[in-house]
Amino acid sequence: MSTDNALILEVIPSGRGTTLDLGGGRGDLRQPLEKLRYQYVNLDTRKFENRKPTVVGDAHTIPFEAASFDLVVSKDTLEHFLAPFQVLQEVDCVLKPGGLFVICVPWVHPFHTDDYWRYSPLGLKHLLKNFEIVSFDNPSNLMTVFGTLVIAAMRRVKLGCLEQPIKKGCRWLDEVFNRFQKCPCSFAAAYRLVTQKPRVIKEIQ
Repeated sequence: MSTDNALILEVIPSGRGTTLDLGGGRGDLRQPLEKLRYQYVNLDTRKFENRKPTVVGDAHTIPFEAASFDLVVSKDTLEHFLAPFQVLQEVDCVLKPGGLFVICVPWVHPFHTDDYWRYSPLGLKHLLKNFEIVSFDNPSNLMTVFGTLVIAAMRRVKLGCLEQPIKKGCRWLDEVFNRFQKCPCSFAAAYRLVTQKPRVIKEIQ
């Protein structure tokens, strides 16, 4: 189960400009990001019936000019990129100086389809070494993983109507648990990062 949209939207400030949704699929973030006054561009490798991405392409070779975007979002996609360092170089290129790169990525989470990687906090910091980390936390913890299993079981017995109450209850329990943990927590279900491309390129000494 992917991260709830709310978990990534709550750390994105309202603003003007253009946002790139890496692997945005059916474009579920389009409407909420447009409400935040962003022009939305969805980049995905597939077409979806009646809900096509804005651009069909590959994040390893993002088909846009340098400094085209004010915001880049990666929601549950970083683990699917075969060459993540290459993707990060592409993001660095198309993001404007001072632009934000916001990420939600799983840690303790079931394997799913073309799921290549899991990133520890140390690994994420190394991967994002060219960006300034604004915030780094774990909005969903082990109760979210447990809730995912419960929801899957509920769907099998046609009790999918309980999905939202279960999600809300698990998130509340995770928030309580997180108060007693270091941030980012080693037992996270997922990590959330807000990073920024430096406004001024550091000169090599």
